[in-house]
Amino acid sequence: MTPSEEGRVGGPDAEHPPGEGSGWRHLDTRLLHQGDFLTLCQDRVVRPDGAAGTYDHVVTADAARVVALDGDGRIALVEDGFYLLGRRVLHLPGGGIEAGEPPEEAARRECAEEIGRRPGHVQLLTVLHPLPGSTAAATHVFLATGLTPDRRAARDATEAAMTVHWTPVEEAVQAAVSGRITEAGSVVGLLLAARLLPGAP
Repeated sequence: MTPSEEGRVGGPDAEHPPGEGSGWRHLDTRLLHQGDFLTLCQDRVVRPDGAAGTYDHVVTADAARVVALDGDGRIALVEDGFYLLGRRVLHLPGGGIEAGEPPEEAARRECAEEIGRRPGHVQLLTVLHPLPGSTAAATHVFLATGLTPDRRAARDATEAAMTVHWTPVEEAVQAAVSGRITEAGSVVGLLLAARLLPGAP
């Protein structure tokens, strides 16, 4: 499943309403566009300097990215075409978190869908905000081990051309360091996993 698929909305939550603790004050929100996979909003705000203004932002699903490690010490990388970038992109398995779905379950589901393996254990490495100036959506990054075959889950239609590459840990980490892998959650996941896994540079 791609990060843009319908899922848990990654907007501001009840514990951290817009503006709170940031020096900004939220007044109200106006809907500008409601798409299939994202919403564009415009908030009326009071900026940190005290002036009134507006703030445009995107509400979309949170996402999961997974460093899936097999018993041979290899990490699963997937390659797929990204429409906006106009090219194929190498990255970790992952995608949008569905409504009401715990992030760790999304990680398990995405592994099954994209690499045909279901993890026996998932460990949260971090939660990051790739574009905090544009969206509150977060990416939950996991390390997954204890992989077993699971072919029951089907890929999304947009992933028909996706390929899977089982890559030695050192090579996968180097792909992130060298800039071959550029997707934010994948880079962070691989660099964090490098601190935990044997065979990492």
